[in-house]
Amino acid sequence: MFILAMKTIQASLILTLVLASHGGRLVTASSMPSASTTAPAIQSVPGTSSAVESPSDNSNPVLKLGGYVKDSFVRFKNGTVQLYTNHQSCNEIRSKQRAYLSKMAASLPAEEQKTASKYKISAGGISYEEFVFLQKGKEDRGKLANIVMMMMFTPNFVPYAFMFFPEMLPSPFSMPMHNKLGVSYSKWDNISRERTHAVVQAMLDLEKSARIPPMISNLNPFKGGTKRMMENMEKLGHQVGGILVANGANGSDGAELVMEVLKDEIYKSTKHTKRETSLSCLPKAVIMGLGRALEAPSFNSLIPTFVVRGKVLNNLKQIEVSDEFLVEQNIDLKSLSATMLQEACHARLIGGIGRSDEEMITGLSKWLDLAVKQPMRISKQGNLYYNSNLARAALLAYNAVDAARDERATSYLPRLLFQGQAFHDASKYTSTVEDETVHAIEGGKWTKHK
Repeated sequence: MFILAMKTIQASLILTLVLASHGGRLVTASSMPSASTTAPAIQSVPGTSSAVESPSDNSNPVLKLGGYVKDSFVRFKNGTVQLYTNHQSCNEIRSKQRAYLSKMAASLPAEEQKTASKYKISAGGISYEEFVFLQKGKEDRGKLANIVMMMMFTPNFVPYAFMFFPEMLPSPFSMPMHNKLGVSYSKWDNISRERTHAVVQAMLDLEKSARIPPMISNLNPFKGGTKRMMENMEKLGHQVGGILVANGANGSDGAELVMEVLKDEIYKSTKHTKRETSLSCLPKAVIMGLGRALEAPSFNSLIPTFVVRGKVLNNLKQIEVSDEFLVEQNIDLKSLSATMLQEACHARLIGGIGRSDEEMITGLSKWLDLAVKQPMRISKQGNLYYNSNLARAALLAYNAVDAARDERATSYLPRLLFQGQAFHDASKYTSTVEDETVHAIEGGKWTKHK
Protein backbone atom coordinates (compact mmCIF):
# COMPACT_ATOMS: atom_id res chain seq x y z
CA MET A 1 0.00 0.00 0.00
CA PHE A 2 2.88 2.36 0.81
CA ILE A 3 4.47 1.74 -2.60
CA LEU A 4 1.14 2.31 -4.34
CA ALA A 5 0.65 5.56 -2.41
CA MET A 6 4.13 6.77 -3.35
CA LYS A 7 3.49 5.94 -6.99
CA THR A 8 0.21 7.87 -6.85
CA ILE A 9 1.99 10.91 -5.41
CA GLN A 10 4.67 10.56 -8.08
CA ALA A 11 2.00 10.38 -10.78
CA SER A 12 0.32 13.50 -9.42
CA LEU A 13 3.59 15.41 -9.49
CA ILE A 14 4.36 14.24 -13.01
CA LEU A 15 0.96 15.23 -14.35
CA THR A 16 1.18 18.58 -12.57
CA LEU A 17 4.60 19.35 -14.06
CA VAL A 18 3.43 18.29 -17.51
CA LEU A 19 0.42 20.59 -17.24
CA ALA A 20 2.72 23.38 -16.15
CA SER A 21 5.14 22.76 -19.02
CA HIS A 22 2.26 23.00 -21.51
CA GLY A 23 1.12 26.24 -19.91
CA GLY A 24 -2.46 25.37 -20.76
CA ARG A 25 -5.72 25.06 -18.94
CA LEU A 26 -8.06 22.16 -18.44
CA VAL A 27 -10.90 21.71 -20.88
CA THR A 28 -13.80 19.35 -20.35
CA ALA A 29 -14.26 17.70 -23.72
CA SER A 30 -16.96 15.49 -22.29
CA SER A 31 -19.27 17.97 -20.62
CA MET A 32 -21.15 16.48 -17.74
CA PRO A 33 -24.89 16.09 -18.22
CA SER A 34 -27.45 16.14 -15.50
CA ALA A 35 -29.17 12.78 -15.35
CA SER A 36 -32.53 14.44 -14.72
CA THR A 37 -32.50 16.42 -17.96
CA THR A 38 -33.04 15.27 -21.51
CA ALA A 39 -30.38 17.48 -23.04
CA PRO A 40 -27.31 17.53 -20.77
CA ALA A 41 -25.96 20.92 -19.89
CA ILE A 42 -22.27 21.67 -20.15
CA GLN A 43 -20.44 22.02 -16.87
CA SER A 44 -16.99 23.51 -16.82
CA VAL A 45 -14.27 22.78 -14.35
CA PRO A 46 -14.22 25.39 -11.58
CA GLY A 47 -11.30 27.76 -11.81
CA THR A 48 -10.49 26.91 -15.44
CA SER A 49 -12.68 29.30 -17.38
CA SER A 50 -9.88 31.64 -18.32
CA ALA A 51 -6.39 31.28 -19.66
CA VAL A 52 -3.46 30.99 -17.29
CA GLU A 53 -2.18 34.37 -16.24
CA SER A 54 1.14 35.25 -14.76
CA PRO A 55 0.97 35.29 -10.97
CA SER A 56 2.34 38.81 -10.94
CA ASP A 57 4.14 41.32 -13.05
CA ASN A 58 7.32 40.42 -11.25
CA SER A 59 9.94 39.14 -13.70
CA ASN A 60 11.49 36.88 -11.09
CA PRO A 61 11.58 33.44 -12.78
CA VAL A 62 11.42 31.62 -9.44
CA LEU A 63 8.16 33.34 -8.51
CA LYS A 64 6.72 32.65 -11.95
CA LEU A 65 7.67 28.98 -11.73
CA GLY A 66 6.08 28.78 -8.29
CA GLY A 67 2.88 30.33 -9.62
CA TYR A 68 2.81 27.88 -12.52
CA VAL A 69 3.23 24.88 -10.23
CA LYS A 70 0.53 26.18 -7.87
CA ASP A 71 -1.94 26.75 -10.71
CA SER A 72 -1.17 23.31 -12.11
CA PHE A 73 -1.91 21.65 -8.75
CA VAL A 74 -5.26 23.43 -8.73
CA ARG A 75 -5.97 22.22 -12.26
CA PHE A 76 -5.03 18.68 -11.31
CA LYS A 77 -7.38 18.78 -8.31
CA ASN A 78 -10.24 20.27 -10.34
CA GLY A 79 -9.72 17.78 -13.15
CA THR A 80 -9.76 14.87 -10.70
CA VAL A 81 -12.99 16.13 -9.13
CA GLN A 82 -14.51 16.59 -12.59
CA LEU A 83 -13.51 13.07 -13.61
CA TYR A 84 -15.20 11.61 -10.53
CA THR A 85 -18.30 13.75 -11.11
CA ASN A 86 -18.43 12.49 -14.68
CA HIS A 87 -18.33 8.91 -13.41
CA GLN A 88 -21.23 9.55 -11.04
CA SER A 89 -23.28 11.09 -13.85
CA CYS A 90 -22.55 8.07 -16.05
CA ASN A 91 -23.87 5.80 -13.28
CA GLU A 92 -27.09 7.84 -13.14
CA ILE A 93 -27.54 7.59 -16.91
CA ARG A 94 -26.98 3.82 -16.82
CA SER A 95 -29.58 3.57 -14.06
CA LYS A 96 -32.10 5.24 -16.36
CA GLN A 97 -31.24 2.72 -19.10
CA ARG A 98 -31.66 -0.25 -16.75
CA ALA A 99 -35.03 1.07 -15.60
CA TYR A 100 -36.09 1.42 -19.23
CA LEU A 101 -34.95 -2.14 -20.07
CA SER A 102 -36.81 -3.55 -17.05
CA LYS A 103 -39.97 -1.72 -18.05
CA MET A 104 -39.76 -2.99 -21.63
CA ALA A 105 -38.99 -6.57 -20.52
CA ALA A 106 -41.98 -6.67 -18.15
CA SER A 107 -44.38 -7.00 -21.10
CA LEU A 108 -42.49 -9.97 -22.60
CA PRO A 109 -42.86 -13.71 -21.82
CA ALA A 110 -41.00 -14.90 -18.73
CA GLU A 111 -38.40 -16.85 -20.74
CA GLU A 112 -37.46 -13.72 -22.70
CA GLN A 113 -37.36 -11.23 -19.84
CA LYS A 114 -33.86 -12.11 -18.65
CA THR A 115 -32.34 -11.63 -22.08
CA ALA A 116 -34.32 -8.47 -22.81
CA SER A 117 -33.38 -6.84 -19.50
CA LYS A 118 -29.64 -7.42 -19.98
CA TYR A 119 -27.82 -4.08 -20.04
CA LYS A 120 -26.17 -2.74 -23.19
CA ILE A 121 -24.81 0.73 -23.82
CA SER A 122 -27.14 1.33 -26.79
CA ALA A 123 -30.26 0.78 -24.63
CA GLY A 124 -32.99 3.42 -24.79
CA GLY A 125 -34.54 5.62 -22.14
CA ILE A 126 -31.96 8.37 -22.61
CA SER A 127 -31.28 11.15 -25.10
CA TYR A 128 -28.57 11.01 -27.76
CA GLU A 129 -26.58 13.64 -25.86
CA GLU A 130 -26.57 11.39 -22.78
CA PHE A 131 -25.54 8.43 -24.92
CA VAL A 132 -22.59 10.37 -26.35
CA PHE A 133 -21.64 11.36 -22.83
CA LEU A 134 -21.65 7.69 -21.79
CA GLN A 135 -19.32 6.88 -24.68
CA LYS A 136 -16.89 9.61 -23.68
CA GLY A 137 -17.04 8.53 -20.06
CA LYS A 138 -16.14 4.99 -21.04
CA GLU A 139 -13.24 6.28 -23.12
CA ASP A 140 -11.97 8.38 -20.20
CA ARG A 141 -12.07 5.40 -17.85
CA GLY A 142 -10.06 3.36 -20.35
CA LYS A 143 -7.45 6.11 -20.61
CA LEU A 144 -7.25 6.39 -16.83
CA ALA A 145 -6.73 2.62 -16.49
CA ASN A 146 -3.92 2.74 -19.07
CA ILE A 147 -2.21 5.60 -17.22
CA VAL A 148 -2.45 3.77 -13.88
CA MET A 149 -0.90 0.64 -15.39
CA MET A 150 1.88 2.70 -16.96
CA MET A 151 2.59 4.48 -13.68
CA MET A 152 2.87 1.16 -11.87
CA PHE A 153 5.16 -0.64 -14.33
CA THR A 154 6.96 2.08 -16.33
CA PRO A 155 6.79 5.27 -14.23
CA ASN A 156 9.94 6.75 -15.76
CA PHE A 157 8.35 6.88 -19.21
CA VAL A 158 5.16 8.64 -18.08
CA PRO A 159 6.40 12.25 -18.56
CA TYR A 160 7.53 11.48 -22.11
CA ALA A 161 4.25 9.71 -22.85
CA PHE A 162 2.26 12.77 -21.74
CA MET A 163 4.41 15.08 -23.85
CA PHE A 164 4.43 13.04 -27.05
CA PHE A 165 0.92 11.55 -26.71
CA PRO A 166 -1.23 14.25 -25.03
CA GLU A 167 -4.39 12.52 -26.33
CA MET A 168 -3.79 9.70 -23.83
CA LEU A 169 -5.06 11.98 -21.02
CA PRO A 170 -8.74 11.81 -20.00
CA SER A 171 -10.84 14.66 -21.35
CA PRO A 172 -10.86 16.76 -18.11
CA PHE A 173 -7.06 16.95 -18.44
CA SER A 174 -6.83 17.37 -22.21
CA MET A 175 -4.54 20.12 -23.43
CA PRO A 176 -5.88 23.03 -25.47
CA MET A 177 -4.19 23.83 -28.77
CA HIS A 178 -1.97 26.88 -28.48
CA ASN A 179 -1.46 29.37 -31.28
CA LYS A 180 2.06 30.57 -30.54
CA LEU A 181 2.77 31.99 -34.02
CA GLY A 182 -0.36 34.11 -34.24
CA VAL A 183 -1.62 32.20 -37.30
CA SER A 184 -5.39 32.12 -37.64
CA TYR A 185 -6.79 28.60 -37.52
CA SER A 186 -9.48 26.52 -35.82
CA LYS A 187 -9.88 22.92 -34.72
CA TRP A 188 -11.91 22.05 -37.81
CA ASP A 189 -9.41 23.76 -40.13
CA ASN A 190 -6.64 21.54 -38.80
CA ILE A 191 -8.76 18.41 -39.01
CA SER A 192 -9.78 19.14 -42.62
CA ARG A 193 -6.18 19.79 -43.63
CA GLU A 194 -4.76 16.69 -41.96
CA ARG A 195 -7.47 14.45 -43.42
CA THR A 196 -6.70 15.69 -46.92
CA HIS A 197 -3.02 14.96 -46.32
CA ALA A 198 -3.96 11.51 -45.04
CA VAL A 199 -5.86 10.78 -48.26
CA VAL A 200 -3.00 11.96 -50.47
CA GLN A 201 -0.39 10.05 -48.46
CA ALA A 202 -2.49 6.84 -48.50
CA MET A 203 -2.83 6.98 -52.28
CA LEU A 204 0.90 7.60 -52.71
CA ASP A 205 1.72 4.67 -50.41
CA LEU A 206 -0.76 2.44 -52.24
CA GLU A 207 0.77 3.23 -55.61
CA LYS A 208 4.29 2.82 -54.24
CA SER A 209 3.51 -0.60 -52.75
CA ALA A 210 2.32 -1.76 -56.18
CA ARG A 211 5.59 -0.70 -57.86
CA ILE A 212 8.38 -0.98 -55.30
CA PRO A 213 8.89 -4.22 -53.35
CA PRO A 214 9.44 -3.94 -49.57
CA MET A 215 13.06 -3.85 -48.40
CA ILE A 216 12.58 -6.99 -46.32
CA SER A 217 11.61 -8.91 -49.47
CA ASN A 218 15.30 -9.03 -50.43
CA LEU A 219 15.83 -11.43 -47.54
CA ASN A 220 13.11 -13.78 -48.74
CA PRO A 221 14.35 -16.42 -51.21
CA PHE A 222 10.77 -17.06 -52.33
CA LYS A 223 9.58 -14.04 -54.32
CA GLY A 224 6.15 -15.42 -55.23
CA GLY A 225 4.38 -13.90 -52.21
CA THR A 226 5.84 -10.44 -52.80
CA LYS A 227 4.86 -10.56 -56.46
CA ARG A 228 1.28 -11.55 -55.65
CA MET A 229 1.07 -8.78 -53.05
CA MET A 230 2.24 -6.19 -55.56
CA GLU A 231 -0.24 -7.47 -58.14
CA ASN A 232 -3.05 -7.18 -55.59
CA MET A 233 -1.98 -3.63 -54.78
CA GLU A 234 -2.01 -2.78 -58.48
CA LYS A 235 -5.49 -4.26 -58.83
CA LEU A 236 -6.73 -2.35 -55.80
CA GLY A 237 -5.24 0.86 -57.13
CA HIS A 238 -7.12 0.47 -60.42
CA GLN A 239 -10.36 -0.25 -58.53
CA VAL A 240 -9.91 2.93 -56.49
CA GLY A 241 -9.15 4.86 -59.66
CA GLY A 242 -12.25 3.46 -61.32
CA ILE A 243 -14.42 4.69 -58.46
CA LEU A 244 -12.80 8.13 -58.51
CA VAL A 245 -13.53 8.74 -62.18
CA ALA A 246 -16.99 7.12 -62.25
CA ASN A 247 -19.88 9.40 -63.15
CA GLY A 248 -21.71 10.64 -60.06
CA ALA A 249 -19.12 9.18 -57.67
CA ASN A 250 -19.49 11.98 -55.15
CA GLY A 251 -21.61 12.56 -52.09
CA SER A 252 -24.09 9.86 -51.09
CA ASP A 253 -24.20 8.41 -54.63
CA GLY A 254 -20.51 7.61 -54.45
CA ALA A 255 -20.99 5.86 -51.11
CA GLU A 256 -23.62 3.60 -52.66
CA LEU A 257 -21.23 2.81 -55.52
CA VAL A 258 -18.49 1.77 -53.08
CA MET A 259 -20.85 -0.56 -51.22
CA GLU A 260 -21.99 -2.08 -54.50
CA VAL A 261 -18.39 -2.70 -55.67
CA LEU A 262 -17.50 -4.42 -52.35
CA LYS A 263 -20.80 -6.28 -52.00
CA ASP A 264 -19.28 -9.74 -52.51
CA GLU A 265 -16.67 -9.05 -49.82
CA ILE A 266 -19.06 -7.51 -47.30
CA TYR A 267 -21.81 -10.17 -47.60
CA LYS A 268 -20.98 -13.88 -47.64
CA SER A 269 -22.92 -17.08 -47.24
CA THR A 270 -20.31 -18.38 -44.79
CA LYS A 271 -19.09 -16.72 -41.62
CA HIS A 272 -16.30 -14.22 -42.14
CA THR A 273 -12.87 -15.20 -40.89
CA LYS A 274 -11.11 -13.35 -38.09
CA ARG A 275 -8.65 -12.00 -40.62
CA GLU A 276 -11.50 -10.40 -42.54
CA THR A 277 -13.32 -8.96 -39.53
CA SER A 278 -10.09 -7.62 -38.00
CA LEU A 279 -9.26 -5.86 -41.30
CA SER A 280 -5.96 -7.72 -41.59
CA CYS A 281 -6.85 -8.19 -45.25
CA LEU A 282 -6.56 -4.43 -45.86
CA PRO A 283 -3.16 -3.10 -46.99
CA LYS A 284 -0.97 -1.05 -44.69
CA ALA A 285 -1.52 2.11 -46.74
CA VAL A 286 -5.29 1.99 -46.16
CA ILE A 287 -5.01 1.22 -42.43
CA MET A 288 -2.50 4.01 -41.83
CA GLY A 289 -4.61 6.42 -43.90
CA LEU A 290 -7.74 5.61 -41.88
CA GLY A 291 -5.84 5.92 -38.61
CA ARG A 292 -4.41 9.29 -39.57
CA ALA A 293 -7.80 10.59 -40.73
CA LEU A 294 -9.65 9.38 -37.62
CA GLU A 295 -7.11 10.83 -35.18
CA ALA A 296 -6.52 14.09 -37.06
CA PRO A 297 -4.86 16.39 -36.29
CA SER A 298 -2.74 14.56 -33.65
CA PHE A 299 -1.78 11.31 -35.42
CA ASN A 300 1.69 9.95 -34.60
CA SER A 301 3.28 8.33 -37.67
CA LEU A 302 5.79 6.41 -35.51
CA ILE A 303 3.09 4.07 -34.18
CA PRO A 304 3.37 0.59 -35.77
CA THR A 305 0.65 -0.63 -38.12
CA PHE A 306 -0.81 -3.27 -35.79
CA VAL A 307 -1.39 -0.62 -33.10
CA VAL A 308 -3.04 1.70 -35.63
CA ARG A 309 -5.25 -1.19 -36.78
CA GLY A 310 -6.35 -1.75 -33.19
CA LYS A 311 -7.25 1.93 -32.84
CA VAL A 312 -9.19 1.84 -36.11
CA LEU A 313 -11.13 -1.22 -34.92
CA ASN A 314 -11.87 0.51 -31.62
CA ASN A 315 -13.23 3.53 -33.51
CA LEU A 316 -15.33 1.26 -35.70
CA LYS A 317 -16.79 -0.41 -32.61
CA GLN A 318 -17.75 2.96 -31.11
CA ILE A 319 -19.34 4.03 -34.40
CA GLU A 320 -21.25 0.74 -34.63
CA VAL A 321 -22.72 1.17 -31.14
CA SER A 322 -23.66 4.77 -31.94
CA ASP A 323 -25.29 3.68 -35.21
CA GLU A 324 -27.32 1.05 -33.38
CA PHE A 325 -28.53 3.60 -30.85
CA LEU A 326 -29.58 6.09 -33.55
CA VAL A 327 -31.47 3.42 -35.51
CA GLU A 328 -32.96 1.34 -32.69
CA GLN A 329 -34.17 4.38 -30.76
CA ASN A 330 -35.40 6.02 -33.98
CA ILE A 331 -33.61 9.29 -33.22
CA ASP A 332 -34.79 12.20 -35.36
CA LEU A 333 -31.55 13.59 -36.83
CA LYS A 334 -33.18 17.00 -37.24
CA SER A 335 -33.63 17.17 -33.46
CA LEU A 336 -29.88 16.96 -32.82
CA SER A 337 -28.08 20.14 -31.89
CA ALA A 338 -25.55 21.57 -34.34
CA THR A 339 -22.70 20.46 -32.05
CA MET A 340 -23.97 16.88 -31.71
CA LEU A 341 -24.60 16.66 -35.46
CA GLN A 342 -21.12 17.93 -36.26
CA GLU A 343 -19.49 15.51 -33.83
CA ALA A 344 -21.48 12.57 -35.25
CA CYS A 345 -20.41 13.43 -38.80
CA HIS A 346 -16.84 14.07 -37.66
CA ALA A 347 -16.57 10.56 -36.16
CA ARG A 348 -17.67 9.07 -39.52
CA LEU A 349 -15.47 11.39 -41.65
CA ILE A 350 -18.63 12.75 -43.29
CA GLY A 351 -18.10 16.05 -45.06
CA GLY A 352 -15.93 18.68 -43.50
CA ILE A 353 -15.79 22.38 -42.76
CA GLY A 354 -18.41 24.67 -44.24
CA ARG A 355 -21.18 22.06 -44.34
CA SER A 356 -24.74 23.13 -43.58
CA ASP A 357 -26.95 21.22 -41.15
CA GLU A 358 -28.98 19.89 -44.08
CA GLU A 359 -25.86 18.49 -45.75
CA MET A 360 -24.72 16.81 -42.55
CA ILE A 361 -28.17 15.33 -41.90
CA THR A 362 -28.26 13.95 -45.46
CA GLY A 363 -24.80 12.43 -45.10
CA LEU A 364 -25.51 10.89 -41.70
CA SER A 365 -28.87 9.53 -42.86
CA LYS A 366 -27.22 7.88 -45.89
CA TRP A 367 -24.52 6.41 -43.62
CA LEU A 368 -27.14 4.83 -41.33
CA ASP A 369 -28.99 3.46 -44.34
CA LEU A 370 -25.88 1.87 -45.89
CA ALA A 371 -24.25 0.66 -42.65
CA VAL A 372 -27.28 -0.52 -40.65
CA LYS A 373 -30.66 -0.54 -42.37
CA GLN A 374 -29.74 -2.08 -45.75
CA PRO A 375 -27.47 -4.76 -44.20
CA MET A 376 -30.29 -5.83 -41.88
CA ARG A 377 -32.62 -6.35 -44.86
CA ILE A 378 -30.02 -8.03 -47.08
CA SER A 379 -28.76 -10.37 -44.34
CA LYS A 380 -32.28 -11.40 -43.41
CA GLN A 381 -33.54 -11.94 -46.95
CA GLY A 382 -30.47 -13.73 -48.28
CA ASN A 383 -29.38 -15.48 -45.07
CA LEU A 384 -25.96 -13.83 -45.46
CA TYR A 385 -23.25 -12.83 -42.99
CA TYR A 386 -22.42 -9.11 -42.82
CA ASN A 387 -18.87 -7.83 -42.23
CA SER A 388 -19.71 -4.57 -40.49
CA ASN A 389 -16.07 -3.61 -39.92
CA LEU A 390 -15.17 -3.85 -43.60
CA ALA A 391 -18.32 -1.99 -44.65
CA ARG A 392 -17.72 0.89 -42.26
CA ALA A 393 -14.01 1.03 -43.09
CA ALA A 394 -14.91 1.33 -46.79
CA LEU A 395 -17.42 4.10 -46.05
CA LEU A 396 -14.87 5.93 -43.89
CA ALA A 397 -12.29 5.76 -46.66
CA TYR A 398 -14.76 7.04 -49.25
CA ASN A 399 -15.94 9.87 -47.00
CA ALA A 400 -12.35 10.99 -46.43
CA VAL A 401 -11.69 11.06 -50.19
CA ASP A 402 -14.95 12.86 -50.91
CA ALA A 403 -14.17 15.53 -48.29
CA ALA A 404 -10.65 16.00 -49.67
CA ARG A 405 -12.04 16.66 -53.17
CA ASP A 406 -14.55 19.22 -51.92
CA GLU A 407 -13.79 22.88 -52.65
CA ARG A 408 -14.34 23.79 -49.01
CA ALA A 409 -11.50 21.58 -47.75
CA THR A 410 -8.80 23.59 -45.99
CA SER A 411 -5.92 21.94 -47.86
CA TYR A 412 -6.31 23.40 -51.34
CA LEU A 413 -2.93 22.85 -53.07
CA PRO A 414 -3.26 19.06 -53.63
CA ARG A 415 -6.72 19.60 -55.09
CA LEU A 416 -5.68 22.54 -57.28
CA LEU A 417 -2.76 20.54 -58.64
CA PHE A 418 -5.17 18.47 -60.73
CA GLN A 419 -8.41 20.44 -60.73
CA GLY A 420 -7.23 24.06 -60.70
CA GLN A 421 -7.70 24.95 -64.36
CA ALA A 422 -10.75 22.77 -64.93
CA PHE A 423 -12.96 23.34 -61.91
CA HIS A 424 -11.81 26.40 -59.99
CA ASP A 425 -12.07 30.13 -60.42
CA ALA A 426 -8.49 31.31 -59.93
CA SER A 427 -9.60 34.79 -58.89
CA LYS A 428 -10.79 33.40 -55.53
CA TYR A 429 -7.30 32.65 -54.22
CA THR A 430 -5.10 35.38 -52.76
CA SER A 431 -1.97 35.39 -50.68
CA THR A 432 -0.72 38.20 -48.45
CA VAL A 433 3.05 38.58 -48.04
CA GLU A 434 4.21 40.60 -45.00
CA ASP A 435 2.30 43.86 -44.79
CA GLU A 436 3.17 45.54 -48.08
CA THR A 437 2.69 43.29 -51.06
CA VAL A 438 -0.37 41.33 -52.06
CA HIS A 439 -0.20 38.78 -54.86
CA ALA A 440 -3.57 38.17 -56.46
CA ILE A 441 -4.56 35.87 -59.26
CA GLU A 442 -6.41 37.77 -61.90
CA GLY A 443 -7.40 36.17 -65.16
CA GLY A 444 -5.14 33.21 -64.52
CA LYS A 445 -1.99 35.37 -64.26
CA TRP A 446 -0.04 36.55 -61.26
CA THR A 447 -0.03 40.33 -60.81
CA LYS A 448 1.70 42.30 -58.08
CA HIS A 449 -0.01 45.14 -56.22
CA LYS A 450 1.48 47.64 -53.82
